[in-house]
Amino acid sequence: MGLLNFIFGKSNKMENEFFGTMTFFEFKREPHKNYFECSRHFKPTDKIIEIGIDGDKAGVTKEQIGFFRRIEDNYSKICQTVAPLIEKEFGSWKEGFRILDFQKEFDAVYLSLPRCETQPVVWEIAFESEHDGNHTFTLTMSDFEAKEILIDG
Repeated sequence: MGLLNFIFGKSNKMENEFFGTMTFFEFKREPHKNYFECSRHFKPTDKIIEIGIDGDKAGVTKEQIGFFRRIEDNYSKICQTVAPLIEKEFGSWKEGFRILDFQKEFDAVYLSLPRCETQPVVWEIAFESEHDGNHTFTLTMSDFEAKEILIDG
């Protein structure tokens, strides 16, 4: 187990009042890479979403919790800014592709939250879709504006 900890970092479980059980991954030689993984109910979809949160052993910050809540509150706006990027990129693979009802056709499955120490907050959200079960659509966001897309599968 020591070799795995050396390669991948040491992991520890901790409880957070907001995010629940989180696993902390620590990289002693590169502490800027430290992060948490957890799952939490995501109000806009009424489903569980996986979350990666940059941080230190002390735990997540109130800024990160506040930003997660802002994501939930602004989810419709996020979907509106994400849809054109997905249509453009995926449309180059699948001719005539159009999104008719984003929230029915795409499920948010993962969020990556930074430390939220600088503005704008640059973060990621990933979606799975009924249009292609073999690919994940990951968007890099600047606050609530989609900037880049990666379709991975």
